[in-house]
Amino acid sequence: MNLLRREGRRDAVWLALTPLAVALVFGLLLTPRRSPPGSMPLPIANAREIARVIRADHELAERARSEPLAGAVRALGSAIRQFHGLEALGADARALTDARRAVDLALIDALPNGNSDLPRLRAIQLEGFLDAVRHFVETGEESSELQALAGGFVRSMRSEGWCEGHTLAPTVPVLRVMFKQMWNAFLALEGNPGLEPTLDEQRVLYAFYLSHPHPSKASRAAVLSARRGARDAKACRAAADVERAAIESWRLERIKRFASIDPAYPADYARGVASLRRGDYGAAANAFRAWLSGHADGPLALRALNYLRSAVDANRVD
Repeated sequence: MNLLRREGRRDAVWLALTPLAVALVFGLLLTPRRSPPGSMPLPIANAREIARVIRADHELAERARSEPLAGAVRALGSAIRQFHGLEALGADARALTDARRAVDLALIDALPNGNSDLPRLRAIQLEGFLDAVRHFVETGEESSELQALAGGFVRSMRSEGWCEGHTLAPTVPVLRVMFKQMWNAFLALEGNPGLEPTLDEQRVLYAFYLSHPHPSKASRAAVLSARRGARDAKACRAAADVERAAIESWRLERIKRFASIDPAYPADYARGVASLRRGDYGAAANAFRAWLSGHADGPLALRALNYLRSAVDANRVD
């Protein structure tokens, strides 16, 4: 009987403690804590919209094959190929200047047919580029066709750290948008309504940028110098800090650019994460405050509050 009483009292104690334990667990989950910076929020493209754009591009390319482009537009396509071929081969400045002038003159002649024929020219060159990239990935050969359509593309990808051997970091959807932007920029046609990548295409591109950051060209010398000078553990940590700061500075610039394109992107939160990783705790705190001021109850609110506390505490220590 005594044993039954003791067991009954013990069960009653556990039942009484259960609400306290639940409250403690929830309190620990909901209390803001100092946290390391988490993952960067990435733009999410609408897959159906991307599929629609791919179909539209293919239809334009098929029309370019079945319905001849205007002569001036074909001449522009040839001038583009000539310039990029010379660029890939490292031609001298004079040859490149002459080739660039030929492109500019051809563009002037092609513009009257631009609304209908320029999108078709770009679409057929885009498909040729993707075929040439596929050949490069499969064989490692940088073909003359790839050079004619994209110049020093492979060299540029290696410089950015996005190509190892003949493996490319950008996926085909990313490469499509990269080519469009490169083509538009080369001809100074950015903002042209018939040629500008859609918002969802930009989301595909910037999701890649934000998940594959690297130091800018201007900061690479400082990063390499810090690495070469690292002779002990302290110097190695300092070199790693220099590289991380350079990477996050590059990413912050892309966040700024994308925020002007897509107002739905959580740019203040992303700035906070990148600034925290960079070691700029004051900027991180300001960014998280800005995010929380408009999203106090949103899905990122608790993380932003945790990171804000980390940034404020770290700023005090510094």
